[in-house]
Amino acid sequence: MIANIKDKIRRLPRVLGLGVTTFGLALGLNFASKIQAQEISLTTTDWAPFYGSSLDRGGFVSAIVAESLKASGHTSNIVFSDWTQAFEKVKVGEKDMLVGAYFSEERARDFHISIPIYSLMTGVIKKQTFPLNFVNSFDELNNYKLGKIEGSVVGKSFDAYSFSSLTGYPGVADGLKALDQGQIDLYIDSVAVVKQVATDLGMDSSQLQLVQPPLEENDLYVLVSKNIPNAIELRDAFNSGFIKIQANGTYEAILKDFNQI
Repeated sequence: MIANIKDKIRRLPRVLGLGVTTFGLALGLNFASKIQAQEISLTTTDWAPFYGSSLDRGGFVSAIVAESLKASGHTSNIVFSDWTQAFEKVKVGEKDMLVGAYFSEERARDFHISIPIYSLMTGVIKKQTFPLNFVNSFDELNNYKLGKIEGSVVGKSFDAYSFSSLTGYPGVADGLKALDQGQIDLYIDSVAVVKQVATDLGMDSSQLQLVQPPLEENDLYVLVSKNIPNAIELRDAFNSGFIKIQANGTYEAILKDFNQI
């Protein structure tokens, strides 16, 4: 995982459509411009095991973000809410940073985006008894009633497809309840998240299965509001702190503490 993240940092100029020189400035010269130490307001949704209000230190991704900010001289606090509310509060500048989001070109227009901080698998989840084990195309997937978190990004190809029945839910728990009650046939999300939330709801997570193949391997990023002072400098400070905690072993220690490696 750590080597994988480092490789993705090297490839990030292509992902964000930046030239090498431009990206070098973002990760080099901009790091040298200090901003005054401050308390950074963070927000996100409950998305265990990655982040959540009931998890130790807010979950391991929240811990990574907090330690990255600490390494760049900042303190932080985090508030959990539903995804749409958290997203909008950062977008308008009521909160400084959104913890844990996938990349999209639309988001790149509305936010300053960090370097990738973690990777995970996204797929189509079904109840064990549902008669579908493999899907060949989005056209085939379009025959079913689908659900996902409202406003979430799944992947560029998936998001561009006009599904006839795709319902958005405030959170994972709402989507899983709809799946369990037969309101939808399939639910789209991280496999690890679905398993964790199902267990928290008292559901038998072994009865939930991944339809093959997985849809996407997605990177998680931090989104920084463009409507706050020193937004670019804050993004760069976070990036610098994240690189520092990878170099000094803090990143790996957090993953070990949360049994992620």
